[in-house]
Amino acid sequence: MSRDEARHAGFLNKAMSDFNLSLDLGFLTKSRKYTFFKPKFIFYATYLSEKIGYWRYITIYRHLEAHPEDRIYPIFRFFENWCQDENRHGDFFDAIMRAAPEILNDWKAKLWCRFFLLSVFATMYLNDIQRADFYASIGLNARDYDKYVIEKTNETSGRVFPIILDVEDPQFYERLEVCVKNNEKLTAIANSNQPGFVKFFQKLPLYLSNGWQFLKLYLMKPIETASMQSSVR
Repeated sequence: MSRDEARHAGFLNKAMSDFNLSLDLGFLTKSRKYTFFKPKFIFYATYLSEKIGYWRYITIYRHLEAHPEDRIYPIFRFFENWCQDENRHGDFFDAIMRAAPEILNDWKAKLWCRFFLLSVFATMYLNDIQRADFYASIGLNARDYDKYVIEKTNETSGRVFPIILDVEDPQFYERLEVCVKNNEKLTAIANSNQPGFVKFFQKLPLYLSNGWQFLKLYLMKPIETASMQSSVR
């Protein structure tokens, strides 16, 4: 996994150099304190990160294979192997969690899996909508792309997680769209010339609204996955 990720980083560093950009993350170890997380939280988060990465990359790769005119940069030619790296990493963490069923089979695991699924899906959706122009540049609609990736990642997660989210419930995306609108307003406020204390009180109801939407999303009835976990991969 370390080898694969180092190769991915090498591709990205080479790509950035073509645009006279560079990235040095060494300062993080000097300016950030280390935080301890229980292994199960690392397993949940890394598994989801790798699986959603797989579905993101493979979806882009398949689209560009069908529409080579949208392949705006050579790095996209390497996405197929990149996708399979991500998928294999996710399978590795799948095996780790299956080997330690105590981190999956109690009521706390269900609550935490729901939290991590929602966090990953909501973060991706809200960030990608802000970058819709990029997806348009490669011939994709950001909302349609994200919905497909969320659906496939959610389905894949059901093979190991005890629950998944009901992303087909209309409320799921309706509430995320409320957050999209709130974030647009927050950006407009941040870019305004109002005094800081005025901005704070303008932003406060929008933050509260986002918090309420996330709470309602978290409390939506999830889908039990016991039957899915016996399916053949």
